[in-house]
Amino acid sequence: MSVTLTWAACAVAASALALTPIALRDPKRLRTAFKGATKRAAPMSTPQRRLLAGTSLLPGVVLVACGQWPAFLIWMGAAAAIGWGLAQVLAPKPN
Repeated sequence: MSVTLTWAACAVAASALALTPIALRDPKRLRTAFKGATKRAAPMSTPQRRLLAGTSLLPGVVLVACGQWPAFLIWMGAAAAIGWGLAQVLAPKPN
């Protein structure tokens, strides 16, 4: 594996780890998924979501600081795709 792909894979993994809890405890998704249920999962607080969102962007900052521009572009596309994929997979099923 090339150095660029190694940097990109590490950055994508770090961002995915930060994005997953945000997606799992999203207040809008939880409100829709458990509509009418008596027991609900507690949504994540806004400061926690913002902290995780900032954490998910840190790998990109590290890539830029290290001059790994190709890895940065790979990370940017993969992070967006992972975020979209999590939103699609965790979306409540239509009735």
